[in-house]
Amino acid sequence: MTKIVGSVIIDMETDEISQTGMVFIMGQNKTEKHSQIMTAAAALFAKQGYKKTTIDEIVFGAEISKGLFYHYFKDKKELYILLYNSYVDILSHNIREKVDITETDFFQRLKQISHLRIDFITEYPNLWDFLYSAYYEEHPDITSLIKEKNEKLLKESYASSAANIDWTKLKKGLSPDKAIEIITWIAEGFVRKVAANATALNSEQYYQFDEYIECLKTGLYEDEKR
Repeated sequence: MTKIVGSVIIDMETDEISQTGMVFIMGQNKTEKHSQIMTAAAALFAKQGYKKTTIDEIVFGAEISKGLFYHYFKDKKELYILLYNSYVDILSHNIREKVDITETDFFQRLKQISHLRIDFITEYPNLWDFLYSAYYEEHPDITSLIKEKNEKLLKESYASSAANIDWTKLKKGLSPDKAIEIITWIAEGFVRKVAANATALNSEQYYQFDEYIECLKTGLYEDEKR
């Protein structure tokens, strides 16, 4: 069922959060109503941001009473943080479990992580849009609470991309730390470019990022080791 709240379209059937992320993260079955709240809130927060999204809109989108909302959540802030922590944990789990650390080529490892994110975008589009918007959320009630989680995710991504890598392929004089720093600059610049166009990252853009990685490989690896 599709529901329109303001300018936000919420698909209550295709984004089955209770059957995916929430059951996995919380370790227990949540009710259908709880799932509806999470789905509606993720879509609204992603589109409108934390400040502009109201509990009334979430309640309307989830087709529940306000009393039932407060049965599950103390306030909007608690809901937002639960959403963010849960979805970051899903993404972190996928990176830890699915990255092949037997692959010793640094750039191939980066592609693995990129493709995992493509899979995440495809499987949980509303969740990814929410995570992307949360990364740029500036509301003071939220930023301090998600900063630590952001740093944890970045560290895990770097650890997954750097573990068991054959760094001898790098050009002479180029350290692994410097190579990772260069990649980070490129990645952050790419994300800022997407953000400047007011769009969320999608699978096509990640494939484009893979092309940039291949170009960068020619500059960082010794010619005979590419």
